[in-house]
Amino acid sequence: MIERLNVRGVGGIRSAELEFAGNFIAITGESGAGKSSLVRAFEFISGRRAQTSMIHSGCEEAVVEALWNREYTPQYTRDGDDDEALVTRRSLSRGGKSRCQISGNLATAGQLTEVSSRLIQIQSQFAQIDLLDPARQLELIDQSGGDDLGIAKERLASMFPQMLSVEKEIIELKKRRASLVDKLEGAPERVRRIKALALYPDCEQEWADELVSFEKALNEVGKYENITYLMNGGENGVSLIDQIDSLLRELYAVAPREVEARWTELGESALSGLQKLFASVYTEFGALSRDELESGCEKLEAKIGLLRKIKRETSRDSVDDLLAYIEEVEEDSRWIEEITPILDQRVKLASGLRADVGLSARSLRTLRERTASEFSARVNHHLKDLAMDDIEFSVHIDRLDKVRASGAESAVFMLAQNGLPPNLAGKVASGGELSRILIAIQASIAPDRLPGVLVFDEVEAGLGGRTALLAGEKLRELSGNCRTILITHEATIAAMADQHFVVRRVGDETEVSQISGDERALEIARMLAGSASREALDHAKSLLGFKVGM
Repeated sequence: MIERLNVRGVGGIRSAELEFAGNFIAITGESGAGKSSLVRAFEFISGRRAQTSMIHSGCEEAVVEALWNREYTPQYTRDGDDDEALVTRRSLSRGGKSRCQISGNLATAGQLTEVSSRLIQIQSQFAQIDLLDPARQLELIDQSGGDDLGIAKERLASMFPQMLSVEKEIIELKKRRASLVDKLEGAPERVRRIKALALYPDCEQEWADELVSFEKALNEVGKYENITYLMNGGENGVSLIDQIDSLLRELYAVAPREVEARWTELGESALSGLQKLFASVYTEFGALSRDELESGCEKLEAKIGLLRKIKRETSRDSVDDLLAYIEEVEEDSRWIEEITPILDQRVKLASGLRADVGLSARSLRTLRERTASEFSARVNHHLKDLAMDDIEFSVHIDRLDKVRASGAESAVFMLAQNGLPPNLAGKVASGGELSRILIAIQASIAPDRLPGVLVFDEVEAGLGGRTALLAGEKLRELSGNCRTILITHEATIAAMADQHFVVRRVGDETEVSQISGDERALEIARMLAGSASREALDHAKSLLGFKVGM
């Protein structure tokens, strides 16, 4: 519970320090004195959102520091730390920079809120609206359900994300498998064709160069064939050698005697050289086979054509890309083959998790329904103490269409008035009745589930006379379970407190001080009659009884 609150630069408060000693603490003051500044300070240190407009006009920052009994936050006790106190601190500068500390260590606003949720709850007139929120209503039921409900809730909350994670994994695996199956359509046949080409790096260029060589050889073979054709006489059918030999003989026959021998020698030499030349040409080109060359060209052209076709089909630019494509296809095919048993295991796991989640959700629902019934009975007991005998409170546990991490139901607070059928609490109760219902609900929560401190901001608004007195008695009863701080305008309730602070406006500043004895009697008198008249003072002293003189 809270032991001390230091406030600096919040609202109208330049500086204030409150030391808390009682269990039921009243904070009073005239309207406009600045009680709301204290509420802002409590809200600020509890982690609620704050704006720079809350900073005191004469200060550069708002700072609130609270000293707590560590009984409610044992997780923040360090080894060897004998200090029983926990200190939380929060500041907000005019530039909007916020700073949080927990026992001297920097913390986030979220961490401060988490810690504060175990330490303090603030109930105001706006809490009546919060009371009508179904999420808050279910939270109150869970808060009242004891350890078994808490364990069941935590079990479901831990199992549900695991189930979702596995189901998401299954969806992603199936999606990827379907995508790969589409991607691999026709791929095995393409891979077979690619492998049949026996590709290797730079083979495409080598094939192109080889094709050029074949085409060059074919061109040379064509020339050789033409030469051979002419050498063999062409259309006449008489070989060129025979024709030349015949011509030479005719030449020899008509040659003058003095040159006949020389011409004969030259002619025979030329004919012999020509025969040798033809023999050499035959030796060079005669071994070439047009059929083999054409077959080689056709095979190369087919390979190159198939290679280009496959590159278009696979949208690959090079042989290296095609070799990589083979690896991708084989890798994807292996993944599909390997993932099938894994996917079957995940589906089986998800099915088991869904069954466990369903079982946990049903168990949680049973506990909530039982808690709702017990909680309703406790609230109705407290409502009777608050003179609300004509109202019957109940909690309806409505089943949701699907299981969530928080369960598969919602809680709805219902009221039945004067024997009429139950209706939503917000549609039946007036503002004053909601105030008393709020008090009855807080009083119905198990003591070990209450925070260390409950702050009520004018929650008794709309009450008066006997109802205000009964509300005060119930709040004092509640203070036996947790420190209860009440910011109030109701004198009869303030007089019940065992510690009293008054908020006063002094010039432009708000001052907060503890009062007791005659000073407290004067404040109660002011609250009763607006002034400290004799009658009001006597009434105040009668309300305070033995408290006067504290």
